[in-house]
Amino acid sequence: MFGDSRSRFSEFCKGLIVGNEIKAKRETKWTTAFDLRTAYFVLLVVMTLPVLFLIPRTVDLVNHWARLTILTMPASDPLNAFYVVQWGAFPNLGIDLIYVALAPLLSPESVARLAFILAFWLPAVGAWALHRVWAREPSPTILIAPVLSYNLVTTVGLINFGLGIGVALIALAWWIAQTHRQIARDLLVMNAVAVALFFCHILALAAFCVIFGLLEATPRPGEPLKPAFLRALRSPLYVAAGLALVWSMPQLPQGYVIASDKSWIVIAPFFGGLPLDHKWGLGLLVLLLAVMRFIAIATPARLTVFGFFVVAVCAPSSLSTANLVDARLVVLWVYLALAATVTRVPTPGRLAGAVSIAVFAFALVRLALLIPTWSAYNADIVELRTAFSAIPTGSSVLAVAPPDCRDPNIYFEHNLSTFAAIDRRAQVNMLFAGQGLQPVRAKDPAIAAAPQVIVNSEWLSASGQSKLMADAPVPWVDIMSRWRDHFDVVVDIHGTCESTIAATGLERVARSNIADIYIAERPR
Repeated sequence: MFGDSRSRFSEFCKGLIVGNEIKAKRETKWTTAFDLRTAYFVLLVVMTLPVLFLIPRTVDLVNHWARLTILTMPASDPLNAFYVVQWGAFPNLGIDLIYVALAPLLSPESVARLAFILAFWLPAVGAWALHRVWAREPSPTILIAPVLSYNLVTTVGLINFGLGIGVALIALAWWIAQTHRQIARDLLVMNAVAVALFFCHILALAAFCVIFGLLEATPRPGEPLKPAFLRALRSPLYVAAGLALVWSMPQLPQGYVIASDKSWIVIAPFFGGLPLDHKWGLGLLVLLLAVMRFIAIATPARLTVFGFFVVAVCAPSSLSTANLVDARLVVLWVYLALAATVTRVPTPGRLAGAVSIAVFAFALVRLALLIPTWSAYNADIVELRTAFSAIPTGSSVLAVAPPDCRDPNIYFEHNLSTFAAIDRRAQVNMLFAGQGLQPVRAKDPAIAAAPQVIVNSEWLSASGQSKLMADAPVPWVDIMSRWRDHFDVVVDIHGTCESTIAATGLERVARSNIADIYIAERPR
């Protein structure tokens, strides 16, 4: 009897030793990859440095910054005459909630910079965490994720979506890493994540639900299809709280659509709005294709990666007031696919070294393109803000732009008109407010109902208003027919194009490289 006991104990010890050796080997592979992990986060730090010294050249960042100044405005602030803050179960509040939490410590500008940094740090950290659970050893292709930090998500200004996909990827990594399911804990954690994603960005929540359902529908090794199918059917329970918030949210405004182009899904993962950006992105794609024969998609991730690709490609480009829907999803898919890459070669040391050198080279090229462009953008901002000093405090500003302007930079300059709210405490038609997605509301019902987009400068004149019915969204038709009743300052964001202001009763009081400022006569 004692002999049998000793034999069983001996087998147990051997099994424990073997198990520990297997675990140690796996840990050793990731420990020996310390240089790769270091390179990954060094790349993230390097890509962060320009944001610390320059205002990032994005479409929406200054607009978010302007809205943050309203969230905590004192009772004496002139903006109180134009805006009211009303909190509710609104989606897409990622940057707003960060500011509310940090307002006693940080300024709106600091929070805007922090949110921009988090918009590419969180997805990159999430991609690394997912890679950690999917790959037996790190694949050098994961290094591409930090280099894509200035892609569509952050360049165009989709900061809340960037925050959301970062939270989504980190939560998915946590879910996959759990070896033992605890129903109560899992329901609580994942529903909390779903709620957080709703407030970060509603499209990030939708993408998370799709990816989570695909993960649950993936059969475990040696498992028949039925258990996986049942798990997929149960998956909505883990995000039910987020779906309930979607059901209860205010109805989005109707009557206008911001159009987008399906071709964005091709360039979105590499878009930075910079000189030679497409060539830079094409080179990065060539690098991926060059190492394709050395890598594969991890088996547990295949259904998720390929299934979500189909969803992203088939998604509409525009939905209600949102555009770039499919482009955002493809950006998320790239992070997901990079996280799922595994090396096919048994000793990838040389591959890792070659890819690391190439990726660092691409990062340096990106910065070499970015820093001069951002510097010129910041110089324009300084000049514009100086010109804005001519705007009387507490004014109501209408931002316009010449039609058919071919200046490639003007798309990034439209929202700079919201510096009027920051510096001159003025109402601005471009400020994100009142569309059922923000806690800030414009008190003027007409402005609150209108799209927060740049206005055609031709609509200011009597002759140009004949085009309103054909060109303008319906809410803007009502405003522009009596625009002087709503606005007393006009800011013409013309970039390098020729100004087309032809309306009477406008006095130009200041100008800059990219915009002219006019004071409008009030109607008698």
